[in-house]
Amino acid sequence: MGPPELLDHRRRRRIHSINFDEHDGEWIDGLVALLAETGYQKAGRSEVVRIALFGLREALAGRTPMEIVRFFLDRDSERLMAAFEGTPKLPFS
Repeated sequence: MGPPELLDHRRRRRIHSINFDEHDGEWIDGLVALLAETGYQKAGRSEVVRIALFGLREALAGRTPMEIVRFFLDRDSERLMAAFEGTPKLPFS
């Protein structure tokens, strides 16, 4: 699949629903607002997700199935570890 600007736009008729947690939703909305304020004509959540998918496609290109699984496991563990930063630690005795 080619870059988003080369795809046949007539084929983009499917609607998919994506649920974001509050933090991610606010971040995406802020990004859309920034794009709109600067006059970017395609500013919208769909455009942000399309560009993110294009980046993910590039990041995974040429990887083996196991490397792809590892990619997602690494990202998930990074996200979980970041969630624990700054939280009180349990006392150990």
